[in-house]
Amino acid sequence: MTETPNRSIERAFIIIDELTESGGAGVSEMAERVDLPVSTVHDYLQALVMTGYVKKEDTSYQITTRFLEVGNRHRHRLEIFKAANDELETVATESGEHATLFVAENDEAVILAVQEGPDAINLFAYPGARMPLHATAPGKAMLAQMSSEQVESIIDRRGLAAVTSKTVTDPDRLFEQLETVEQQGYSIDEGERIAGMVCIAAPVMDKSDRVRGAICVCGPQSRLDDERQQEIADLVKRAANVTQVNLDYV
Repeated sequence: MTETPNRSIERAFIIIDELTESGGAGVSEMAERVDLPVSTVHDYLQALVMTGYVKKEDTSYQITTRFLEVGNRHRHRLEIFKAANDELETVATESGEHATLFVAENDEAVILAVQEGPDAINLFAYPGARMPLHATAPGKAMLAQMSSEQVESIIDRRGLAAVTSKTVTDPDRLFEQLETVEQQGYSIDEGERIAGMVCIAAPVMDKSDRVRGAICVCGPQSRLDDERQQEIADLVKRAANVTQVNLDYV
């Protein structure tokens, strides 16, 4: 049976995702992973090699840095990336911790940029990493600026899965938190995505009152007591404000 173009594209990206997850695989292993005939997977892999997005080393197929090139080109075209670049470095230096810039994309929180302060612990955080909006401080900072209808639609599509034992999975409780976040101008995630870590984020708005992203600081709970949390909250709110000005007027 001849595949429709949409089905072919979907299968190609499923294979790419599996190659990314596995770090590389042979044809037979990949066929087992995606539950397709070996001959079909072989044809897909050969086509992907011809595009330059996949390479073959001995009998193993792996993705190439071509994806990195595409992602970086897109990132550097985004206004918020350019507007927040200097501020993110300042936040990392002044907080001493891990500072990140997030955007919301396809109902997920996506890291756009990362800066590490002098005391930052080694987190596995990198541009392009995706995570649930409801389980992260930057995600909730952005959700709080959306309408109730928008948030409900995201919940319907994505659900409220538990990432850790502290993740908020009840819609009513999430909406209560979002109301608080909107009032105070920042959000806090205490171990909701990474156990033992505290993350504090502020939304970046534009002159049309549209949320464009969020600036976040994360650090170990042992270093971020209540007083320190308020200091970080003030820092990310200031950075978000400066980024807004850069977006709107620079």
